[in-house]
Amino acid sequence: DPRARSSMTSAMTSSPAVPALRGACRDARGTSRRIGSPARAAASSSREPARHASARETSASRATCLDSPTTASQARRGVEARASSSSGAGSIEPPRAGFTEPYSFFNLATAEFPDDWGNATAKVRYDDSVLDLALMAWFSRKIAAAIDVPFPETVTYDAFISLCFLQMRGRDFNGQRDITFDIMTSLMPPGGDSIFKALFPTNKFSLELNAAITKIVFAWMVGPMEVKETSDNDLNELLKSHVHIKKCRWLQESGCTAMCANMCKTATQDFFVDVFGLPLTIAPNFTDKSCDFYFGKTPPAIEKDEALTFGCNSLCKTAQDVDVPNVPCHKLRPYEGEAGGTNVV
Repeated sequence: DPRARSSMTSAMTSSPAVPALRGACRDARGTSRRIGSPARAAASSSREPARHASARETSASRATCLDSPTTASQARRGVEARASSSSGAGSIEPPRAGFTEPYSFFNLATAEFPDDWGNATAKVRYDDSVLDLALMAWFSRKIAAAIDVPFPETVTYDAFISLCFLQMRGRDFNGQRDITFDIMTSLMPPGGDSIFKALFPTNKFSLELNAAITKIVFAWMVGPMEVKETSDNDLNELLKSHVHIKKCRWLQESGCTAMCANMCKTATQDFFVDVFGLPLTIAPNFTDKSCDFYFGKTPPAIEKDEALTFGCNSLCKTAQDVDVPNVPCHKLRPYEGEAGGTNVV
């Protein structure tokens, strides 16, 4: 009956539930538009043997961690925007619920992620295990000896960060990198590099094993990590060789762009590539303080890495020209890449 159908339609449209449903649909569509895929930082190596040079130049175009296609001009605008907003005043994505996660050796340490922990200024709280504190003390002693300063009276993460700032004092980007590189090489027994190369060539087993080890052994320094599958490697195979750091503790506590680029990314890439012969690209995200390790991916030359275009962070106690557009951190090496390049993360 047409009159009955008309009456039912009128009753349904006048129901108070209809506006609520329409509002929910609009909210869902709005959320869908707001959710984006955060870009990640490209990384590279500074000291490379001649035998690797051509391979790295060829791989430079592959060393991008963009989640979606972008033009060179769009990519460059992305770099400038992040460099000019390094204070990290806002969140890059909708709020993420807080949680507590056990991690590191035997899951004895815990990390408490606050609500909206994707925000650059949100801080994760850590409860270090005895094993983590032991590694922290060991590494701190190595740094103190290398730069000839007293070992801290108490072993804390704050004391470790203070040592890292002392490592930077009076040294340029190469000097900062060299201290970390030399400490890492000092951890190996004589001939250890040759043994490693023989046991762990660049194959599926080696890359996945190193990713799994990194998740545990270096957790005391950077916080909780997870191993993911990726085909972003020189083998072009789907491997569990991608280590994702949810929010880097070192970058969070130091707030220093150059400390990350010079003393971690560059030194660690050089160590794995030049000493172990194992390709590694480290891609820090200076916006949300996350980071990604890609084992098996050859990095381009560090001088052409657009991570060098990022500015100082307001959280760093040595920051200069914070939020000044197109002014990179004053402690980074000069950027020699092409303007508008696409090695953006």
